[in-house]
Amino acid sequence: MTKHIAKIFLRQYLYFLSLPVIFRILFFSVYFDKAAKAGFGDIISSFWYAWPLDNSATAYIMILPFFLLLIYSVFPAKPVMTINKYYSFLIAVVLIIIETANIAIYNEWGMKLNYKALTYITEPSEALHSAQPFELIAGFSLIAILSFLYIRFGLKLRIFEHKRLKPDYRFAAGWFIIMPFLIFGSMRGSLQQIPISQSESYHSKSNFVNLGSVNTAWNLGHSILQNRIFLDKNPFLYFPLDKAKERVAKLYDFPKNDSLKILTTDNPNVVLIFLESWSGNFIDELGSDLHITKGFSKLIKDGYFFTNCYASGMLSHQGLSAVLSANPSTPFVSLIKQPAKYHGLKCIINNFKERKYHTSFLFGGQLNYGNIKAYIYYNGFDEITEGKDFPYDVPEGSLGHHDQYMFEHLINDINGYQQPFFAGAFTLSSHSPFDMPVNDYVDFGGSFNKMLNSIYYSDSCLYNFVSQAKKQPWFDNTLFIFVADHGHPSPYKYPYYSKEIRRIPLLFYGNVIKKEYRGKKNNTLMSQTDIAATLLAQLGMDYSDFKWSKNVLNPNVKKFAYYGFDNGYGWIEPDGYYSYLKTQERMMDNRFKPKADTSRIIKNGKAFVEVLYQEYLDL
Repeated sequence: MTKHIAKIFLRQYLYFLSLPVIFRILFFSVYFDKAAKAGFGDIISSFWYAWPLDNSATAYIMILPFFLLLIYSVFPAKPVMTINKYYSFLIAVVLIIIETANIAIYNEWGMKLNYKALTYITEPSEALHSAQPFELIAGFSLIAILSFLYIRFGLKLRIFEHKRLKPDYRFAAGWFIIMPFLIFGSMRGSLQQIPISQSESYHSKSNFVNLGSVNTAWNLGHSILQNRIFLDKNPFLYFPLDKAKERVAKLYDFPKNDSLKILTTDNPNVVLIFLESWSGNFIDELGSDLHITKGFSKLIKDGYFFTNCYASGMLSHQGLSAVLSANPSTPFVSLIKQPAKYHGLKCIINNFKERKYHTSFLFGGQLNYGNIKAYIYYNGFDEITEGKDFPYDVPEGSLGHHDQYMFEHLINDINGYQQPFFAGAFTLSSHSPFDMPVNDYVDFGGSFNKMLNSIYYSDSCLYNFVSQAKKQPWFDNTLFIFVADHGHPSPYKYPYYSKEIRRIPLLFYGNVIKKEYRGKKNNTLMSQTDIAATLLAQLGMDYSDFKWSKNVLNPNVKKFAYYGFDNGYGWIEPDGYYSYLKTQERMMDNRFKPKADTSRIIKNGKAFVEVLYQEYLDL
């Protein structure tokens, strides 16, 4: 019994695993011109990088066979194996249809099959009429031929062979205890802290190769899951869409030709540091009394500090896309988690590349979280370094290499760059579980003790980095930007929907800042999404592509900030603020000045989130 069931399970696993491999070969063959341009090495390596997602997708499929074989081990009846056989053939045909559709739509969409394809199910005639006759014949023929061959292949493998065996309760117990760990581990991409995502397959500077590496069925399932609540319906319909767009357009309608110029040059090097979980509640200059960022306080005295900046989301991937693409965080769904929608995102990196900047991104851990890796690769950074690329002897913690070693790596990297350069980096030591290569500095007590000490440690690493950078020849021509990726709960215990938990530090620093602006503070109400327009304007670059971003160094700018959370949003203006929980259709918090135009402020927020969500759906 043991040998028989193990053999069936392994053969069935390989049976399903072989399908995406075959279709990957077909995909690269059909689009041979693109594959040839990408290079033979990248195409071959795609099969290696595809393995984790292929394995994960196959593990999901093997859940039912696991239970059927468990039943078979104690009740070895032929009907059990018959159910398994027809289930497998059905899944094989479905996978063949999905993979064939993916090859067909790539030529039209330039992306992988995703949830949007489901919208055509209700209007099949539209999809059929838009396809060429040859494409339809070839597609249906491929489905029919491969389905026939794969069913024959399954029968030839004798995967579902029934044998007259005695029940084996000891084996059944072991099977029930051990196999769920293997299946769940494969589904999740091992038992690592960060679950598997499409980023696992991203490895090439060619987006075509990366898309070919991503498992189609896994991608489709993930896309449906991300959009399961509102597949093609905007939950924030408050006004006729054209009226909502008019109201939002007015928020960005102000004279653009008048802007404060705080830099001495239009072509500085740029070092952008994302500070993991650095809430404004940890910064003394923003009202904290914790005194844990003493190094940052010293930098503020010589930099240009934005005191009224709000994070767009509450997760790292939301913060990175808000800064680099001026993409506001959307309630319920996440755009950066869906590579199929990346085509709708601009990225400031492309503006710098047009000026011949060398671009790089560095992280001491693994970039898989929130599909950050896919997003970074898609946007064509010249050099991408993550934890696995560090020397093996560099100390690391649970999530990756500690901040002090990341900053050492960053200094060494930059010393090898030609100027001008744009170097992005992301700290991690202040992320749970907050492990550091040093003991706690201060006993704050309470549940936030480790978190506060990790910020203290990260702050010391940041200040040391700047101290070392001052000794380098490129320092005098470099603009440093320090910004938190998002806020974080703190001992002040603000609720997750409040604006207080979203306030974050943003500091421009360096000798390229004119002396009269060093040590100054800017109190303009702004969002992370405004960093793109503000930075590009300082460098004399066009920022019109970033429609959700405004230059806050323009004295005419209209002052507001939006933020999203899982099931609602917040809206802040100088005269008032409110947060709204969509799932309960009620305001969670609202504070308005006595003579504030409350109705106008509320309508502005509603129009903003309506237009934002509709743009997400339209991508």
